[in-house]
Amino acid sequence: MAVENRAFLEMLKPAKERLRGRPVGDIAANTQIEFRRKQQEFYLSGLGREITVSYPSYDVEPSWNEWHVLMLLHYMDMADGTPLSSELITFGELKEGMVRGGGFDRKCENVIRTVIGKKEPEKVRKACTELGAEFIPSKADLCAVFKPFPRYPVTLNIWFADEELEGSGRMLLNANAEHYLSVEDAVTAGELILEELTRRLSS
Repeated sequence: MAVENRAFLEMLKPAKERLRGRPVGDIAANTQIEFRRKQQEFYLSGLGREITVSYPSYDVEPSWNEWHVLMLLHYMDMADGTPLSSELITFGELKEGMVRGGGFDRKCENVIRTVIGKKEPEKVRKACTELGAEFIPSKADLCAVFKPFPRYPVTLNIWFADEELEGSGRMLLNANAEHYLSVEDAVTAGELILEELTRRLSS
């Protein structure tokens, strides 16, 4: 068994165990994920996909990858219903996020500068739309808000390259994001969005 797959399986079991026995109504209320009693499943739409989590097995279908499964289960476990803030922060500003989160901030800025910011704005907008993003007015050339999970908005600000300046931008989280995901899972969410965008833009 591959080391990465073994690590996933070792984390999957306790992630499911923490949810078993918890009232489904509490989970639904804290996460804003719908629970369908007739089908005995949780249902959500995230990043352009419709996802179900069966109850009581907590199996996820479909998923982007193994780490997306863990991220979703961790979100269902950690979510405490805290209202979203009006403030945005970088990944590095998360509690204990200086190293892991700061590293992702730099990676994201580099990808925007070298890849995303060089693409045609309409092509980038189309790729964001395919991932379920909503667009809001801002000082950036493009401001897209992704929702991997209902109470976990991820904001991407992009300034496109021109004859004088390189492309630039950054990805931001809600200031209350730590009530829903750990730093590690936050970075996983950011990397998933970044990877899916660059994949679509390279096709």
